[in-house]
Amino acid sequence: MRKSVFRFKFFECSHARASMKIGVDAVLIGAWADTDGARRILDVGTGCGVIALMCAQRNAVAHVTAIDIDADSVDEARINFMASPWSSRLEARLMDFNCISEEKFDLIVSNPPYFDSGVDSPDSPRLVARHQNVLSPAALLENGSRLISPGGRIVIVVPSSRFEELCGVAASVGLKLRRSQFVRGHEAAPVKRVLMEFSESGVSAGLAFMPVLTLETMPGLPSDAHRTLCKDFYLKF
Repeated sequence: MRKSVFRFKFFECSHARASMKIGVDAVLIGAWADTDGARRILDVGTGCGVIALMCAQRNAVAHVTAIDIDADSVDEARINFMASPWSSRLEARLMDFNCISEEKFDLIVSNPPYFDSGVDSPDSPRLVARHQNVLSPAALLENGSRLISPGGRIVIVVPSSRFEELCGVAASVGLKLRRSQFVRGHEAAPVKRVLMEFSESGVSAGLAFMPVLTLETMPGLPSDAHRTLCKDFYLKF
């Protein structure tokens, strides 16, 4: 049985009730996202709130709003926020991202759904959380482009197979790829994930060099690059 409380260096995060449990993708994007200079941060599909907590740890002044469509997830995120050192700057809302229209954010960050179940009406919170009809990476870019402040950024983690598609979606709404980082489990493993950061000003989508983060040098042994990225969070790092 998976532990219901995940302990990091500076906070604990319960994920017993949330629709999506804490995983590698969430921690990677929480550590990789550029939080510098952000005054308002939005975590979309927050689940138990781990990405929002990481952003609050990394940025000492930002107000972090975390939203989800699953009530149990929002309740658990609120509890986790209240128990953290940054409770005054963290807010959890039961809200559909596609319904936000007036607010502006300096950073929008998300570990968006990537699982296409082929089912129109998933019957479990986990499937709802992962189902692309609820919040697709493309929808996040399309709606997010209207919600970022001047100089704002959108940061997502998605399957690497979506890279070119999402660069095209971003271009259609006036966004450019600013940074990217491909991820693989070990040296012999294929690249499966990519971290992507978009803004109104950035480099062209056709980068000559795509950096690759290798997570482990051998089973259970994190690479130096993985340790450097996540050393402020994982206890074992």
